[in-house]
Amino acid sequence: MHPLPAPPALPARRRLLLAAAAATVLPAGCATPARFEAPPAGAVSLAAPRTGQRWRYAEIDLYNGRQRAEVLARVVEAQPGAIRISLSGASGRERDDEIRADAARIVQEPWYDLTQVFEQPLPTLPLPLAAGQRLRTSTYFHTPAAPDDRLWWGDWLEAPGWQRVRVPAGEFLALRVDRTIHFRHPDIWREHCRRWDTAWYAPEVGRWVLRQWTGEWLMPDGPTRAVVYEDRIQWALLDWQA
Repeated sequence: MHPLPAPPALPARRRLLLAAAAATVLPAGCATPARFEAPPAGAVSLAAPRTGQRWRYAEIDLYNGRQRAEVLARVVEAQPGAIRISLSGASGRERDDEIRADAARIVQEPWYDLTQVFEQPLPTLPLPLAAGQRLRTSTYFHTPAAPDDRLWWGDWLEAPGWQRVRVPAGEFLALRVDRTIHFRHPDIWREHCRRWDTAWYAPEVGRWVLRQWTGEWLMPDGPTRAVVYEDRIQWALLDWQA
């Protein structure tokens, strides 16, 4: 397995951009998570998704603050080790399914620019579900378009604490989960790819109620390499059905 290098640092400029985005372009009814709060009383359980559960999200382009889609995530299969969540938009099925090994680990990730299938289930939540947890994962993935290409993925997950989040679906006490990612993109012209993914997981909803991601990579540009920025996307929960 590819060894994990030191976690890529979040550049100061990137930190400022993310903070500005969270503060200024949340959809109506949303509040920027601010200070950390006391955790829920007692142990917090992580329930496995169940067939029939669904969550509907507004998808926001954080570069311009505009909503570009609605996404309905619906559990269509919930077997031990195989949880399939169908994703659809206003015009029907537009994305690949999300496939999870369990509530805390994903196998097929369709929320980025390209669907990724991991060789080993990738943690997206810490266990136990508590502040202060850290995980380091190194694995490989491929895309459905190129199943024979093994691409490296290094993931640094931290849960700094609980925050109160207000989204159109309501107000929730959620565990913030920050992931810093270093990976190999299937586009050979993309070098030193880095990505930052933050999700706020609310136990009562059984899923994240707010999630944001962005990234950057280097592209050869003559004798130098130019920094190119990925999308900056946010999903905010509109409603859900348990």
